[in-house]
Formats: sequence, C-alpha cells, structure tokens
Amino acid sequence: MVEQEPFKLLVQGSSPCAPTNVMINKCIKCDTKIPDERVHLGYRECVECSSIEAYSAHIVYPHKTGAYVQPVSQETKNNLDRLDRRAVKVGGKMSNTSAREWKFPEPKPQSKPIVKKEKVVFKHKKFSDVFVKCKDIYNQSGYDKSLEFLSELFKTNKINLTTKRNCVNFLTTIHMLNRKQRKLVLK
Repeated sequence: MVEQEPFKLLVQGSSPCAPTNVMINKCIKCDTKIPDERVHLGYRECVECSSIEAYSAHIVYPHKTGAYVQPVSQETKNNLDRLDRRAVKVGGKMSNTSAREWKFPEPKPQSKPIVKKEKVVFKHKKFSDVFVKCKDIYNQSGYDKSLEFLSELFKTNKINLTTKRNCVNFLTTIHMLNRKQRKLVLK
C-alpha cells in the first residue's frame, strides 16, 4: 500500500493516478479496527502498533502569572520536570520521584509561654516646653540645629511624632518668611 494525503489512501494494486475512495479502517500491522478519528486523520496503524511518540508538553513560567505550554518529547519533558521546581506538583499529586526534596515536614505545634502584658507608660515632654526650647535653638543656632534637636528628642522617645511634626511645620513656616516678618512672629 502507498500512503498519500489524508482521505486519499490507496488500496493495494491501485495506481497513484487514480485514487479510490475506500478508507482502510484496519491496522496494517495487527489487523484490528482503527477508530474513525485516526482513519480520518490519515493514520493506518492503531495506537498500540504506532511508532510515533505521543505528544508531550512542558509548562514554562516566564513570570509569576504568565505560563505557556511548550511541546517537547517525553524524554525532554521528564528532564525538564526534574529540573523545574514548579513542575513538582501536578493536580495535587507528586509527579516526580525526586520531588520529595520539595516537600517539607509539618512543623510541630509549640506551646506559647504566657506573658503578662504590662501597661506601657510614655513620659513624653509637653508640646509647649519643646516648642519654647525649639524656638530658642532656632534664634541662637538656626534652622538646621533646631531640626537636629527635634530629631534627637524623637529618636530617644522623649517626644511623640505629632509634637515633632508640629514643631517642624512651625520652624519651616518661620524659615520661609523674610527677616522683617520673622522678627514679628518670633517676638
């Protein structure tokens, strides 16, 4: 028998110039019935007798959410699955025998020690005291020194963030004024 394009199988003894419409639906090796789908695709052997390798694919993840399927041979797929950590789990089951290295044992629950919560008391300086001191430093040493003073108080937890923010806003507003206006505000 001579094989041509699908749907144009030739019966033994016929000429290629005059193809017949006879579809061969039996395997040429084992003489079992071939499913109609394989016959229409032009295959003349059943799945068991076929020497063509079944399709296989590997899932490629170029980034977190954009996976695509790459057709490869079965041997290449097995090798890629061995190397790729994302190919370990397929459908909730381990697909590879070397995948055990990715499975971690469940941690044992540890009893938590009971800790008494102590009431935290902050001893922050009052805004008015910090504000007066900040104005004095501004008058004597300037804008940068007064900001360093506020930062140091905040780092050592002697003032809260709101106090620092209000003082910095005041200093910035004063510093942006011209000399005449600044003298009037600082009196």
